[in-house]
Amino acid sequence: MKTKYFLILTVFSVCVMLSSSKTYSREVKSINEKWNFSNGMQTPRGLGWGGSRNGSVIVNLPHTWNSADFMSDGGYRRGYGTYSKNLEIPAGYKGKRLFLRFDGAGSIANVFINSNLLGEHKGAYTAFTYEITDYVNYGGSNSVSVICDNSQRFDLAPQGGDFNIYGGLYRDAWLIITDDDACISPLYFGSSGVFVSQLLASEKRVELRAEIFLSTKSDYKDCELVFSILGKDNNVVFTQTIPYINNNKVVCNVSIDNPHLWQGVKDPYLYKTETLLKRKGKEIDRIEENFGIRYYYIDSNKGFFLNGEHLKLRGVCRHQDWDSLASALTEKNHLADFAFFKEMGVNALRLAHYPQAKFMFQEADRSGFIVWEEIPFVGGYINSKDFDDNLKLQLRELILQNYNHPSICFWGLFNEITGDFDSIVAQLNELAHKLDPYRMTVAATYQEGSFNFITDVIAMNKYFGWYYNKVEDFATYFDNWHKQNPKAKIGLSEYGGGANINQHVDQFIPEDDPRPSSRGPWHPEEKQTAIHISTLKMITERDYMWGSFVWNMFDFGSNFQNAGGLPHLNDKGLITYDRKCRKDAFYLYKANWNKNEKTTHICSKNYTDRKDNTTDIVVFTTAPSAKLIINGKQVGKMETDKFATVIWRNIKLSPGKNHIEIITSDGNDFADWTVKN
Repeated sequence: MKTKYFLILTVFSVCVMLSSSKTYSREVKSINEKWNFSNGMQTPRGLGWGGSRNGSVIVNLPHTWNSADFMSDGGYRRGYGTYSKNLEIPAGYKGKRLFLRFDGAGSIANVFINSNLLGEHKGAYTAFTYEITDYVNYGGSNSVSVICDNSQRFDLAPQGGDFNIYGGLYRDAWLIITDDDACISPLYFGSSGVFVSQLLASEKRVELRAEIFLSTKSDYKDCELVFSILGKDNNVVFTQTIPYINNNKVVCNVSIDNPHLWQGVKDPYLYKTETLLKRKGKEIDRIEENFGIRYYYIDSNKGFFLNGEHLKLRGVCRHQDWDSLASALTEKNHLADFAFFKEMGVNALRLAHYPQAKFMFQEADRSGFIVWEEIPFVGGYINSKDFDDNLKLQLRELILQNYNHPSICFWGLFNEITGDFDSIVAQLNELAHKLDPYRMTVAATYQEGSFNFITDVIAMNKYFGWYYNKVEDFATYFDNWHKQNPKAKIGLSEYGGGANINQHVDQFIPEDDPRPSSRGPWHPEEKQTAIHISTLKMITERDYMWGSFVWNMFDFGSNFQNAGGLPHLNDKGLITYDRKCRKDAFYLYKANWNKNEKTTHICSKNYTDRKDNTTDIVVFTTAPSAKLIINGKQVGKMETDKFATVIWRNIKLSPGKNHIEIITSDGNDFADWTVKN
């Protein structure tokens, strides 16, 4: 019998966390504006000053001090940065409970209020919350300071990687106010405090268990908890009242007949949970979250199945940085990236190599994308208790903060680690299953070893035709691997090649040894396109490959990179770093994966000035055939192959200007190329 991995609750719009106004009995206020930022470490007054006293500037969050230097030839700054601001706390808040929440701080953050150290958080990519109730000057001003540090440390992951590790308060910050001494806990590893586990699911029935973590500074006398589930039209599907609360945890068992399943992009249906805490009948706290019901499994020969139906996972990888912004992204930036995902026809995301903003999971829930999310165990392993403990902490925070998202199907445990590290992977795997028995664990690897068989499923980072071998060797490698390990569930976590949109060749001919060119200054766009054409065909033809993830959807900052004529940039994206230009390979996937839109795209349009008069003309189209017109004369007509591709080989261009037209039933495209004598 196939093992079915059932997702748990889907925290969608955690209104409680994202609101800036009074929401029932809980108030959540943005504190993003007007922070005083200084380079270096500046501890609060009363504790002495440390580091340098550099000039300060006023900034709004999200903010990283690396937005100006992350593409610098001298490297980007890693070290301390200090954020401070005054919070006016009304006298009317006395008797309530107050908390500071930070959605992300790179990489270590020490938080102070009124010179009191609240704690230190170690990890750049997960949220953390501290209570400030007992340290507040009610009816007056309160000094908040956050000292961030993105230096490399031996007790902190990641140790490195082909990406930048930015510093600062690069995600949102919040002040949370709850009405009563008792509340739904904001302190449980940065989570919402509400966890809905899916114990059993089918089209006929779902059985859930809701676990709610509470907090009080005195007792729960006269308290009761009401847990409800609402449909999309806000009709009540289930409600239960727990009248007696004896400790900090409340459990509620739920059964729903004939549930509306979350069906991925086809039908991303979401329910909503309402969790109300009352004292003497008065509401004193509330959490509302969206969640979805679904089940899935992977067959080692047939791939991924969602709710019993086969679903080929067509994925991309994504880093959380943008040109000129580095990692300080807003919801507007995330939504812009989702628009590209949807245009291309993506149905799965690998959010690499670290936990990304919660909004990404919320939008994936709404859009129906399958998500692989991972801890930043990348760049090397430090064999020490402190490093192991930090990996476990970051995994615990990742899972608990995102426990309820139906989009998340995979918890990633490592990426391209080498050496003797089986023991810690086994410990992480055990911890992940203890925290969340309802999802799969996965890892991204690029070499053979026993560590590839610890997680539930495995995926390979393979760059045939880019770093080594011929691109066609992809098929031989994976077929042999699958034959040797028939019970293993194998996917493709990274593949592709780089491209500079200003570098071109008339006809791409694969090198005998591609590695020198991959590290060199010449990354013609046609090479990237050819690699993706071949690899897409081989992936599509192999059902045992449960999913594939293009590396990468967007070019991204990597300060040590110096290849392809684009220093400090990894150019393997299908879209440029500034999001202004879709590379040719983007349209290959759009034509194959997004059949809801008509596509006709001629490649190498930017190659306007040419020395050679012989060229290949490559077209991607959803149409059944395409006509090639050059300077008003029809040169040929070809049927589109089953991968939405038409290629005319060895086409002769005339000296001077050539107007190229592609005519199809799904639209036309053109290019102007000039052959210089």
